[in-house]
Amino acid sequence: MLDFSLGKFGVHGEQMSDSPWKIHKFGGSSLRDADCFARVASLLLDYPDERIGVVVSAMGGMTDALLHLAVLAERDNEQFNNELVALGDLYCDVAKQLIEGDLLADVLDAWAKDADDIRDVLKAIALVKSAPRRSRDVVAGYGEIWSTRLLAALLKHLSAERGGSWIDARDVITIRQTELGPTVLWQVSQAKFNAALPAEYSGICVITGFIGSDEEGLQTTLGRNGSDYSAAIFAALSDAAELSIWTDVDGVMSADPKRVPEAQVIDKLTYSEAMELAYFGASVIHPQTLGPVIEKSIPMVIRNSLTRLTRAVASWPRRLIPTTSRALRRLVISHS
Repeated sequence: MLDFSLGKFGVHGEQMSDSPWKIHKFGGSSLRDADCFARVASLLLDYPDERIGVVVSAMGGMTDALLHLAVLAERDNEQFNNELVALGDLYCDVAKQLIEGDLLADVLDAWAKDADDIRDVLKAIALVKSAPRRSRDVVAGYGEIWSTRLLAALLKHLSAERGGSWIDARDVITIRQTELGPTVLWQVSQAKFNAALPAEYSGICVITGFIGSDEEGLQTTLGRNGSDYSAAIFAALSDAAELSIWTDVDGVMSADPKRVPEAQVIDKLTYSEAMELAYFGASVIHPQTLGPVIEKSIPMVIRNSLTRLTRAVASWPRRLIPTTSRALRRLVISHS
């Protein structure tokens, strides 16, 4: 059976292993259906790294669909229950294509319990015809929890030795909401991360993106596009050797290719250059993402999860790291 709790790790202490962490982040476009989940799991199991952390977003479109439930409830529209059931049918159908037996039963049972909790929140919203931020955060955050559970179960199904572990970021990341947005309480979060995993942990640990807890222990979020920020936070907490952001494009472009057909993928950037591009609208990199990795001088790599098996070696840029055997275009962001 798949253990859905942090308790399976249960060892306090600093991260002392000689094997560095490699953190990977997959967005909703990389997890939109069963084929995408299978592709991601296969990709991760191909990596020989001893300690891999995988931060995931909700399935493509799931967060918006969950937030729409809150909108319906705020209007006292009972259709929110039917739409929640439809989301469950979609999720359960994907799960049934990927896993079976006790693993599947655990995932489906966990979803049913979550659905009951969501209904309670939605009924409370409908009663007062108001959806405060905290209620929306609770509802929206379940998308990442469902993706994380499913990917962890799939990895366990494919490799019991390496897969099956997952971390609920609500038990690690502590956030203070301010006028300027969410602020991570680093010392508290570091202590919780150190307590979450054994010092000599080995395997692939899946981690919820987007969500965390406030100082009162209540669920909150890092804001829209917060999963990239979550990945950077966990890269910093684990003192990772590298952060990989997986998406459905080849990397950061020199311009919007829809407006500038001759735009090219930029092979290498400094942190400063990447920060400028992010603030001026480069959608591949979220501006918040860069802060934690700059602080720890952690290289960031942009990878395409859809084309890794279809590109020819000769078409890759000359800055491809020669020791890798992966069919990937890499954007290495190094400290300036």
